[in-house]
Parts: sequence; C-alpha cells; structure tokens
Amino acid sequence: MDATSSYEKIISDYRRNERQEMMIAAPLDLSYKKATTMNELATKRPQAVRTGKIPLRTSADRFVTCSLWLSNNLLTSMDGFDHLVHKVLDDPVYLSWLDLSFNEIEKIGDDITNFLNLKIIYLHGNNISDINDVVKLKKLRNLKCLTLHGNPIENLSFYRGYIVHILPQLSALDFSAVLSAERKKAPPAGFYKIIQGST
Repeated sequence: MDATSSYEKIISDYRRNERQEMMIAAPLDLSYKKATTMNELATKRPQAVRTGKIPLRTSADRFVTCSLWLSNNLLTSMDGFDHLVHKVLDDPVYLSWLDLSFNEIEKIGDDITNFLNLKIIYLHGNNISDINDVVKLKKLRNLKCLTLHGNPIENLSFYRGYIVHILPQLSALDFSAVLSAERKKAPPAGFYKIIQGST
C-alpha cells in the first residue's frame, strides 16, 4: 500500500469512527410538547427526563444524534417533517430511529422516504387507516422495526400478514418478531387487489 492509499485509509477509518461516535448519543426528545405541527416542534426545547441527557449541540444549534423522538404530541400531519429534521439534526442523513407514537397522524408523510437510514419507526397510537399508506415505506430498505398497532389500520383483516408482505425487510412488527414462516406464507386473500396501484 503506497503512502497516499495508506493516508486515505486512515482518514476513511477516522471518519467512520467519528460517525459511530455520533450515533452513540442520546435521542433528541421533543415528546410531550403539546405541539400541533412540525414547525411548532422546531421551536421547542428538548427534554432529558426519559434519557437522562440531551445530545451534544453544535455551534449551528443542531444536535448530534441519529434518534428523534416526537411522541405524545398533538400532530395530525407529518407536513414539515423534512424541514424539522434538517433544522434540528446535525447530520440528517443518519437519522435511524424515529418515534411518532401517540399523536393523531392520519397519513404517513412522503418526506419519511428521504431518510434511507431509518431502521426503527414507531407510529403506534395514531389515526392511520389506509393500508396503501404503508407501501411507501418499501423505499426504506434498512427498516427493521415498525409499530402500527393502535391505529385504525390494525382492524383490517390479516393486518399483520399484509404488513409483512408489504415490508419483507422487517424483523419486528409491533414489538413482536417477524418469523421466517410468516414471510413464506402466501399473501392474505385480496392482498394484491388492496395494494394495486400503490407499488
């Protein structure tokens, strides 16, 4: 290995380790703020009650973390989500854990698919009622854990079977492991008819 390649490897390893350190950080917790919009959340101060600490804040007033908790607010829409993430996170591309549980969200916003490193998304306790809304999450190839229980969508016959077939990359749904036998099962009756035009 020549000197230039060796130097590039050192820099590459350094940056990778730096990213790893950035990801080992407390979530940015903007839960329980009574916010009705994403724009309103952008003005709120984070809390440390549940995590014990607040992530490191940069000189640009952004936070070094890959986890964003927005649960237990009064959000009815995800409008402005992309703007919020870019305003509060130092490196938005690394967002990997999003908690939007216990709001009043009716639709999964298109903005969510801009964050391809998302691995965990909590949407339980909302008002999502359209199975086709979940199809957009197929773009999130790294998504491993999803919650949707406590939404009207849960009342759909074969709800779990639908989600597992729409998102075969999941390892857990509603805090319950997705078994390989579930993935191998034939899609529930009417599956293709229900999601037609959405893929």
